Amino acid sequence: MTVDALVIGAHPDDIELIAGGTIAKLVALGKRVAAVDMTRGEIGTRGTPEIRHKEAEKAAAVLGLTERICLDMGDCKLQNNLENKIKLIEIIREFRPFIVMTHHWEDLHPDHCNAGEMMKDIMYPMGIVNFHAGGIPYRPNEVLFFMGHFTFEPSFIVDVSDYFDKKKEAIKCYQSQLYNPDIKGLETNISQLDLLLGIEARARHYGSLILKTFGEPFYVRRPVPVNDPVELYKPFPKM
Repeated sequence: MTVDALVIGAHPDDIELIAGGTIAKLVALGKRVAAVDMTRGEIGTRGTPEIRHKEAEKAAAVLGLTERICLDMGDCKLQNNLENKIKLIEIIREFRPFIVMTHHWEDLHPDHCNAGEMMKDIMYPMGIVNFHAGGIPYRPNEVLFFMGHFTFEPSFIVDVSDYFDKKKEAIKCYQSQLYNPDIKGLETNISQLDLLLGIEARARHYGSLILKTFGEPFYVRRPVPVNDPVELYKPFPKM
C-alpha cells in the first residue's frame, strides 16, 4: 500500500500531540496518511500496552489514517542501530510516501532523539539498490521534523486552524494518559490538568506568526522548494 505521507512517532500519542492538526488537514485534503509507532509505550507511568494500543487505534480512526502499525522497538530502549534502521527502511519502502514526518533529533526524550537521528541516517541509504534491506529502493522527497519538547526556528508552519478541534479529539482518545483525578498513581507531563491549554498556547503562537489562529511548525534540512510564490502567499491576509 502506498501513501502520500508517513508519520513516525516514538510512542503511541506522540503524533497526535505534536502533529495531529497537520495529519487531520492532509486527510481532509484527500491525502493518504499512514502512521508508525516505533514502540508500544510499555513502560509509561500510566496505562498498559494493551490499553494504549486500543487508544491508538481509536485516535487513528478519528484522524482518518489509512493504516497504523507498531514496530515494538522498545520503550526507552529505542536505539539508532542497524537492525532498527533496516526495519524502518523496509516500512518506508513498502509505503513509499512522498514525505515522512517525525521527531526532531534534539528533544528531551531519548526515544524522540533517536527516532530523529535514525531518520536522518537512513534518508540517503534507503534509496541505494545494494543496501542490505528488503523491498524496492526508494527515497521520500523530504523528511519533515516536528517540534517536541525543545523549540527550533521552523522552516515552515502549517495552518491547522480548521483542524485543531480534530487534533484535540484525537488526543482525548488517550484517556489512560490524560488528567483524571480518579486514577491513582504518579502524575506525568501529559496527565497535567492544563495539558491541552499548553498545546493550544503553542499552536496559537505559531499560528500568529503566519497570521492564522493555529499553526504547527516543521523543520527541514534542505531549502523548501516553491513552485509559485504568488499562490503560496495568496491565502494570507494583508499584514
